[in-house]
Amino acid sequence: MKATLLIKNIENLYTCDKEFRILSRAYIAIHHDKIIDVGIGSYSQWIDSATRVIDAVGEIVLPGFIDVSFTGFAKVRLGDQLRENSTALFAMRQNGILTLLTKDPKIQRKELSQDVFIQKKEVPYPILQREAQYKLTKPSKFLLSCGFGLPNSYVYSFQPLCYALFNTHHVDKRTLLESMTSLPAACFDLNDRGNIQKGMLADLLILQVPTIEHYFQTLGRPLIHRMIKNGIQFYPEWMVC
Repeated sequence: MKATLLIKNIENLYTCDKEFRILSRAYIAIHHDKIIDVGIGSYSQWIDSATRVIDAVGEIVLPGFIDVSFTGFAKVRLGDQLRENSTALFAMRQNGILTLLTKDPKIQRKELSQDVFIQKKEVPYPILQREAQYKLTKPSKFLLSCGFGLPNSYVYSFQPLCYALFNTHHVDKRTLLESMTSLPAACFDLNDRGNIQKGMLADLLILQVPTIEHYFQTLGRPLIHRMIKNGIQFYPEWMVC
């Protein structure tokens, strides 16, 4: 079996696994929608003439982000509500949020570039939507949400909140990154995503920075270079494998 997509020369690959491994000069081999290998060194055994190759030199790769509490808009007219919801979901997708959880069954859907699931249980961690919520209790672990039913909710991005938590409150990079990847996946039994390892769903973000610290220290500038959902790049353009 050969890879349908291979990402090579990754400056830093943040696996978000239990050991929080960070692999330098790494590669990811993907067969259709699943990751079939993650490693360092030679990847020649995974490629043939049909393999699409992405060169991520100088860039980092992360699991796709997960928003745990998307709240739809309450509008008098259904058409207005659907339009507002669609706009918010699109904005969140453009900021790397490829999976969302919601309590509103009208929003549930699965698409080629974004999944929305019903939130069926409560979690033992606070869900942060604003910096002020962290100031109150300063929890050691938490989850993040930026889609809480308000127009332009922090531009539907984790970046402003992460910027404040990292630079003002000195939350460490592992806690921040896990709060929007592996921790929500574990809490809501999304066992096929949230980290990068063999057998996982190929939901990946490629950022134009050499380390995750650069992402947390940047505000107001889009840093996502490529987005891959189910093993298919859909941003900045579709790449069918």
